Order: sequence, then C-alpha cells, then structure tokens
Amino acid sequence: MQKTFTVENPTGIHARPARKIVEAAKAFAGDVFLEKAGNRFSAKSLVKVLSVGAKQGDSVAVVAEGDGAEAAIDAIGAVLVSQESH
Repeated sequence: MQKTFTVENPTGIHARPARKIVEAAKAFAGDVFLEKAGNRFSAKSLVKVLSVGAKQGDSVAVVAEGDGAEAAIDAIGAVLVSQESH
C-alpha cells in the first residue's frame, strides 16, 4: 500500500518530525519506507529518514505492507503534512 503526501513543514523534515516518523514506523510490525525522487528509505531508521532530505513542497510517498499498513501510512502522513516547525 502506498500514498503520497506533500511536506508542509516550512523547515522540511528535520530531527523532530523525523523522530516522530520513526516512532510511528516502529509501532508497525511490517516494513515501512519513504520514497522520494525514485529513492527508497527505511522509515524505521532516523538516519535514513533524515537522508530523504525532504523540504517544504516536496512529494514523499509512504509505502507499507502488512496488517495495519493503512494506519501506519496515515500516522506518518500526518507528520509529513504537519506545519509544526518545532
């Protein structure tokens, strides 16, 4: 399952939202990835999430497989579209 979101945070995906993404991904038993510009990154690794380099306005796909995939995608998507910058 996959869904694409637009990053709304004015400072992009920095340490705080990246941590929230990792926490949401780790709560899910299956595999979860972020995809940007044809590159796939594990959403369960803080270093990998920061490596996405997502800035405001970028499109990022969240890919998850397994039971609860939709909930995991929605939780991570909520972080991606949040405008909270702190």
